[in-house]
Amino acid sequence: MCGIVGYIGPEPAAPILLDGLKRLEYRGYDSAGIAVLDPRAGITTVKRCGKIANLEAALGQAADPPKGAIGIGHTRWATHGAPSDLNAHPHASQSGDVVVAQNGIVENYAELRRELAAEGAPFISETDTEVIPRLIARALDRGLPFPEALREAMSRLDGASSVVALHRAEPDRVYAARRGAAGGLVVGFGDGRTFISSDLPALAPHVRRVYHLRDGDVVSASAGQVRLISPDGRCTPARPVDLDLDPESAALGDYPHFMLKEIHEQPRALSDTIRGRARLDPPAALPGAFNGIDAQLRRIERVLLIGMGTSLHAAMIGRWWMEHIAGIPADFDNASEFRYRAPVLAPRTLLVAITQSGETVDTLGAMDEVRQRWGAPLLAICNVDGSEATRRSDAAILTRCGPEISVCSTKTFSASLAALYLLACRIGSLRGNLSDQQLASSLDAVLRSPSLAERGIGCAGAVAGIAAEYAAADRFLVIGRGIEYPLAMETALKCKEISYAHAEAYAAGEMKHGPIALLDERFPVIALAPRGPLFDKMISAVEQVRARNAPVIALGDQGDGQLSSLADHFIGIPPAPPLLTPFSLAPVVQLLSYHFALARGLDIDQPRNLAKTVTVE
Repeated sequence: MCGIVGYIGPEPAAPILLDGLKRLEYRGYDSAGIAVLDPRAGITTVKRCGKIANLEAALGQAADPPKGAIGIGHTRWATHGAPSDLNAHPHASQSGDVVVAQNGIVENYAELRRELAAEGAPFISETDTEVIPRLIARALDRGLPFPEALREAMSRLDGASSVVALHRAEPDRVYAARRGAAGGLVVGFGDGRTFISSDLPALAPHVRRVYHLRDGDVVSASAGQVRLISPDGRCTPARPVDLDLDPESAALGDYPHFMLKEIHEQPRALSDTIRGRARLDPPAALPGAFNGIDAQLRRIERVLLIGMGTSLHAAMIGRWWMEHIAGIPADFDNASEFRYRAPVLAPRTLLVAITQSGETVDTLGAMDEVRQRWGAPLLAICNVDGSEATRRSDAAILTRCGPEISVCSTKTFSASLAALYLLACRIGSLRGNLSDQQLASSLDAVLRSPSLAERGIGCAGAVAGIAAEYAAADRFLVIGRGIEYPLAMETALKCKEISYAHAEAYAAGEMKHGPIALLDERFPVIALAPRGPLFDKMISAVEQVRARNAPVIALGDQGDGQLSSLADHFIGIPPAPPLLTPFSLAPVVQLLSYHFALARGLDIDQPRNLAKTVTVE
């Protein structure tokens, strides 16, 4: 959730902070604000409820806009306190000398608030964040240097938090700190300039080297210099790594929405994820990727795949491949439920964590649970190199998608599927379930996935017309069987996320056990029914839907006369081998949800109440 930016350098800070916030608006758009420090004028804070355009307008209309070449900014996804100007970040100490922006939740804020209020520190907002600058100011009053005061304040917070801070007495320095698994902070090294951000797109136009803050880090950043401050006050230079991110890939280009752009980027994302990882002669999946844990992979007896939202649906599909390709028992679990369920794992279980950002707090918590209680090997599938998930795992498969800006995951979903498929091939080969010939055949099949996705995108015209016809519908049933069932769940999720339509997904065989009672002529049913081993059963389910007079939108193999004759609307998708249908279906169902939302006139890239990276429980 929430986007954080910081800057110090020779140029005026306000325009740079505003540009950074625009690039991070997908992380939250309930309110936004900046604080700029000028040695003569002190700290000037401007905050506005709503999207960043409101903040930009306020800055443009200001008679005396913020001056100074150092500042911090924040775009908010509300947790404690309703969206309002008052609750917008940054928040200040009572004197105004300390200003902080935060990502995370202070779980013990009520206790801290009572403690500070009893000492005579009044609070002006409803947020949990306001306790942080008050804690820092109290430590400063005791004579602690700012880095120690910041560290002490962070140590009092229960839960995970990342913060950036300004101190009026230090006009040449921005501070940053991280505690726990909250969404990360990245420091960017420029030419005489230093940038801080909670995500890479805000840094990409300005820097080529970055440092990812780790749990417990306190950082002091001046213009062009970044130092880590140890608990005993010693300073050491932060060691940056190269930023492998094309700034142009974060630009919208000729597309009306990032979601549409990213749907169209799927063939490239799949190619980039597979490139060099599927070798046919001699056959090898992910060659050289896991040499350090190959011995463990040979010994594993079970695979558990975890994720949240779209990543959970990828995990469900991954289970199919683990069983069918790797020949190993597999299961999936919702990360937020898994970590509190007292699950039982054998040491020879491999945990595969799927997370687009690598900062999803529930997934990180589940990874920690597995590490601490069972010591099972951990593998992450992630789109962000250097993210918390990649650092906590024994090995990682990076999906090479580039930044995904739209809140709805599209290209990262498909790329995660490609990584899971390759992992299943690797495990199957290591455990002797796949001969060289079978491995080569499986890898040859996945090499065709970019083409399947590209041909699926070609269905956009038919999809748009159908979506426009059902723009007024506010409820859908989505059905599928086998490997298409998780795609049905993903279709329903996309409809809910951006169309605000209540879409419910069911395995088609479950329909007779309750959901069929809902059906009538006002309840459209989306049926995912490509040709495969369960096709006849899907035809039977479609017949049952027709018997209740519910409209049928069927997705099946191009030219399938049997299915199209039963449907009110038919979308032909590229025929694919049964285990590869997710690659041809994914872009089609994404386009369907996109055009539903477009026809309803909704905000597609920034749907209400949602943020791109979920870093709070």
